[in-house]
Amino acid sequence: MKKWVGVLAVLCLFTVADAASARGRKKCAPTCCPTTCYAPSCGTSCGTGCDTSAGCGYTYVTTYQDVTRTVCEYVPVTVTQDVTETICTPVKKIVPQTETYYENVIVNVPMEHTVYRCVHETRKEKVAVCKPVTKMIEQTYQICVPVTKVVKQAYTVCVPVTRTVEQTCYTTVYDKVAVQKTGYHTTYVTSTVCAPVCGYTTSCKTGCFGRKKTCCTPCVSYAPTTVCTPVCTPYCYTAYETVCRQVAVKQMVNVCEYQNQTKYQDVTYVENTYNTVKKMVPVQSYETVMVDQDVTYSVMKPYVEKYTVQQCKTIAKTRTYNVEYTEYKTSTIVKKVPVTTYKMVTKVIVEKVAVTVCVPCAPAPSCCAPACAPAPCCY
Repeated sequence: MKKWVGVLAVLCLFTVADAASARGRKKCAPTCCPTTCYAPSCGTSCGTGCDTSAGCGYTYVTTYQDVTRTVCEYVPVTVTQDVTETICTPVKKIVPQTETYYENVIVNVPMEHTVYRCVHETRKEKVAVCKPVTKMIEQTYQICVPVTKVVKQAYTVCVPVTRTVEQTCYTTVYDKVAVQKTGYHTTYVTSTVCAPVCGYTTSCKTGCFGRKKTCCTPCVSYAPTTVCTPVCTPYCYTAYETVCRQVAVKQMVNVCEYQNQTKYQDVTYVENTYNTVKKMVPVQSYETVMVDQDVTYSVMKPYVEKYTVQQCKTIAKTRTYNVEYTEYKTSTIVKKVPVTTYKMVTKVIVEKVAVTVCVPCAPAPSCCAPACAPAPCCY
C-alpha cells in the first residue's frame, strides 16, 4: 500500500507541473530578441531603433507552491478481548498396589539313569597250551682250550747319548766413540746508524730546519739509531756416540743325541686251541595241547542308579505396597488480553512542490518606450 501511495504522489507532482506550464507559457527560447517594438495600445510599430544587444528575452524562475494530497497509513488499534485458557493442575494420590513377583528356589529332584559297568565272568573254554617236553640228544660242539707259550720278542729303544761340540755364537757389543763436531756461537755487536726520519712542518712560514716551505710540506731528517747485529762464530767440540758391533765367541756346548738300540725279552702269551667234543645234551621243546581252562571275560552289564539333582524352580509370590502417582485436573479460565490490530486511515497532507516558469526579461533602457513589450518568442 505504501508503494502505491508513493506512485500517486509522483503522478500528482507531474500533473501540477504540467498545469503551471499550460497557464503561462509554451516552449520558450532562452535568447530571442525582436527587431521591432510593439505598443500594446495601438498595435503599431514604435520604430526600428531597439538595441538588440541589450539581452532582452525569457528566463526560467522556480517557485514553490502548496499541493494538497491524500495519503493512507496504518494505525495500531489496541482492543481488550476475552481469551479462554485451559489449565492442568497436578494432584498427588497414594494408592495401594499389589504386584506379583517370582523367586528362584532350589529343589531336590530324585532321578535315575542307566550305567554300564564292567563285570568279570569265568567260563570253561578249550585253550591251546604249550607244554615243555625234554629229550636227550647227542650234540657235537667245539670248545676253546687256552695254551700258554713263552716267546723271545725284540723291541727298539731310544738311548740318549751326550757329546761336547764347539760352537760359535755372536754377541752385540756397544762402544763409545769420540766424534768431532762443529758448533756456532752467536754474539751481538752494537753500532750507531743515521736513519732517515720523515715529518711535516708545523708552521706555514718556517719549514724543516728553519727553511721556508709551504704549509704541511713533508721533510726528511736523519737521527742516530743504535742497531744490534748478530755475529756467528764457529767452534769445535768432542761428542761421544754409542756404536754397536758384532763379536764372535767360541764355546763348548753339550749336545744330546738319541740312538736306536735293539733289545730282546721273554714274552708269555696265551694261544687258544679248538677241540671237538660229543655229548648227550637234554633238549627241551614245546608242544601245543588243547586243555579245558577257566577263561575270564570282561562283560558290560547295565545297572540303574538313583540320584538326587538340585534344580532351580521359579515360585510366584505377591506383595502390596503404596504407590504415589500424580493426576492432572483440567480447569478453564477466562482472561482479558490486549490485542493490537492495524487499521488503514486516510489523511490530507500539504507539500511544497517546486514549479519552474519561463518569464520575459525586462527591456534595455535603449528601447523606444517603456510600454513597448518585446514580441513573444514562443513556438
